Amino acid sequence: MSRRVARPYAAALFKVLEKQGVQVLRQVEGELEAVAQVFAANPELLRAFEVPTVPWPKKQQLLKEMGSHLKMRPEAQRLLVALALHYRLRVLSDVVTAFRGLIDRREGLVRGEVTLPAPPRAGQVEALAKALRGAMQARVKLETKVEPEMLAGFVVRLGSRVFDGSLRSQLKRFAAAAARAHS
Repeated sequence: MSRRVARPYAAALFKVLEKQGVQVLRQVEGELEAVAQVFAANPELLRAFEVPTVPWPKKQQLLKEMGSHLKMRPEAQRLLVALALHYRLRVLSDVVTAFRGLIDRREGLVRGEVTLPAPPRAGQVEALAKALRGAMQARVKLETKVEPEMLAGFVVRLGSRVFDGSLRSQLKRFAAAAARAHS
């Protein structure tokens, strides 16, 4: 549900900033991500915005100080005020995720994750991303995850698409082919 609530806020902010270019969009994304991290690290601060016993002027002052300290653009500060007014600061990280997705789409970028059995060698992830670019018809940015129990190969997740080149899946395909050959 929080993602459904977050999308309209992200879309509105994107619409306001879109004409200013990708650099400004990424700057605001970073600013909002920083605030989301502050709230994640300090749940009591987030709680101050959710309880009615803290007066609205005090909440406004906190947001203003936060925006000033983090040198936030006015549009990002206004979004925080709107979220606070509707007791929705808790969904800020989902707003950031949705906002990032809109920027990525504008840039023709697809984010994903590659799971490997060991830390990648220099250039390995970039080469894989470049190879996937053709299949996705977009630039690909991969985060890495290491799972030693994987033994060999890799698994790439890009949205709902999965490219499984792990040893486990290759052995399963081999076993299935061998079973069909013996039937």
